[in-house]
Amino acid sequence: MGASGYGDRIELIVDISEFYRRVGLVAYYLELEWLGLVPNFCSGFFWGEDLPQLQQFCRGNPQYHIVSTTSPGRLVNKYVPGAKIYYLADGDRNPNLVLNPLVSPKRALVDEEVVCSALAIINNVETSDK
Repeated sequence: MGASGYGDRIELIVDISEFYRRVGLVAYYLELEWLGLVPNFCSGFFWGEDLPQLQQFCRGNPQYHIVSTTSPGRLVNKYVPGAKIYYLADGDRNPNLVLNPLVSPKRALVDEEVVCSALAIINNVETSDK
């Protein structure tokens, strides 16, 4: 079996669905409650002060691991001390996987499409007789 010289190279993912599927992010609050965890706001995430509960759960259930939010929109597929938000996952444990949809090369096109659609709706409202 060969070794790689790029073992610590980040694998950047810009598609949210792909990242969630690949790392197996458990974001559905009912599933977390079924596992005996108490997530925040029905959203499936955990604040930093909830970390001991999450770490204890992962020690008792090694098929799960922690995903950390290191900045708005950026998730890292590992435990990062000091992060404000954490998630539970049960998929690929590769710690080099990083989600950051804000750097997607297609983001400007999506933003332009959304703005153009919104302007078209506003224009239709302003120019209609209804």
